[in-house]
Amino acid sequence: MDSINKFIEKFRGQYIDSDTFKMQPGSEFRQIDSWDSLTGMAVLVMIKSEYGVDISVEKFRDLKTVKDVYDYVKSEKGI
Repeated sequence: MDSINKFIEKFRGQYIDSDTFKMQPGSEFRQIDSWDSLTGMAVLVMIKSEYGVDISVEKFRDLKTVKDVYDYVKSEKGI
């Protein structure tokens, strides 16, 4: 499993304007201006391809911060 900083880098890369903002573990990713449903799907696909973890849309809705998503992926990987 990647460090949280590497995870954030990959997560942020799913945004169309990823070079225009900073993202921290506590960032509420849906509050970033360019967030939309396509970004959400891109994040889910990235997590599936990079980490082999499938997050249901329902579960994803419950996750608020980047760290929440990171911790969930770690728990699913058994780390």
